[in-house]
Amino acid sequence: MRATPLVLLAFLLGQPSLAQFEKLEARARAALVDDKPYKALTLTERALTRKDAPDRFHLIRAEAFNRIGEYRRALDELNKVPELQQDPEYRTDLIGSLTGSARIDSALSLIHPTIPPDASAEYLYRAGRVLAIRERWSEALAHFDAGVGKEPGSPRMFRERGACHAMLGSADKAKADLDEAVRLAPRDAANYNSRGFYLHMKAGDHIAAIADMDRAIKQDPNYGFAFSNRGWCHFQSGDTAKALRDLRLAVRKTPTNAYAFRNLGIIELAMGEREKGCADLRSALGLGFTNMYGSGVEELVQRDCAGVLDPLPAPISSPVNAPVNNAPGTPKGRTNAP
Repeated sequence: MRATPLVLLAFLLGQPSLAQFEKLEARARAALVDDKPYKALTLTERALTRKDAPDRFHLIRAEAFNRIGEYRRALDELNKVPELQQDPEYRTDLIGSLTGSARIDSALSLIHPTIPPDASAEYLYRAGRVLAIRERWSEALAHFDAGVGKEPGSPRMFRERGACHAMLGSADKAKADLDEAVRLAPRDAANYNSRGFYLHMKAGDHIAAIADMDRAIKQDPNYGFAFSNRGWCHFQSGDTAKALRDLRLAVRKTPTNAYAFRNLGIIELAMGEREKGCADLRSALGLGFTNMYGSGVEELVQRDCAGVLDPLPAPISSPVNAPVNNAPGTPKGRTNAP
């Protein structure tokens, strides 16, 4: 049957629209590759204001929100497209959102028992991070090994693989990977922070760790995670005044960093300031410390804070913006040491 002129006209008018969506999608994905999540959000919003926009734009928006630490908004985007739940990109975005919300067991349930041969680099990175949080270092290492194979120029893959090597006791391999992350991205504060934490702090070399934290802070003076780690190093080196200064800056710059509140609380307790110390330890619990790092803070509160302030609250497992992703420039997305 021959097409009518009106049908042909509708077809021809529809083609440019499809091409425009494809162009917007390509630009939004390129923005994520370039670590420009806000640009990706702008492009996807532009697409979604148009009629018949493909649902995949919600997945791109979810990833962009993950990159800036807006995990609840990322989940909201995913909830708009439940029909895409079987899409590998949906699974990867959901792992990131759940991890960022400190719902680690839920994220863990989404990780395949074995690494899929067609796993994306983003899936490998997200899954590896969850396994590392649960201290399943060998499994995490396998994911980052595969990630380095897919992205041989990716500083984040070398950084995370180096952390796994360090936790598994392979100091030489850890140094090689962490140094490579710095070489690949010398302006990324996260790389110096991870090298200082996993290579030096774990070995008890607090002077070398402070030097790397200094480098991280030079790259990003608002990088609260490096202030937290440097403060702990100062405390371990016997300089309590510098430790308190850095840790108070850490919680001011990154108020969702549970580990910074943990460090501050321990130091205040050591100084005999029980009320302040217990309040900061409870803040760490409220930010999901237990789900992310284990029961250490709960045990401290039960041991040292009986009768101080209110009874121990039930742990909060899903803070709105728990900082799994953290990096130079507030708030950009890279994972890193506490």
